[in-house]
Amino acid sequence: MKLGKSALGLTALTLTIMMISSVSACLPALSPGYWKHNVKVYCGGPGHYSGDPKESDASMEGYAAIILGGTPTHAQIVAFLHYCNDKFQDSAYNYMWLTIANWFNAAAGRLSYSD
Repeated sequence: MKLGKSALGLTALTLTIMMISSVSACLPALSPGYWKHNVKVYCGGPGHYSGDPKESDASMEGYAAIILGGTPTHAQIVAFLHYCNDKFQDSAYNYMWLTIANWFNAAAGRLSYSD
């Protein structure tokens, strides 16, 4: 009987941890404008990082590494962030802005943004 109670306790603990993990992984989505601004700052544009806590070069590179998958080199990460900046800054690519923003939202453990 002790084994049954231990198994039940372990199962309850596992389910609790899974619920906490899934809740923390569902932070509110951030807008394409948020990501557009922060990618631009990373690439040397004017302004400062936004967010609470504030984004940083390290956080932006971390998100890019997650989006790229595997073990990208630093050069690949930087190139990807510049690619995103190029798309964000060209209104001819505004149809891609939501998709790019949601790449970053997913990498940051946030929900997808929708119009």
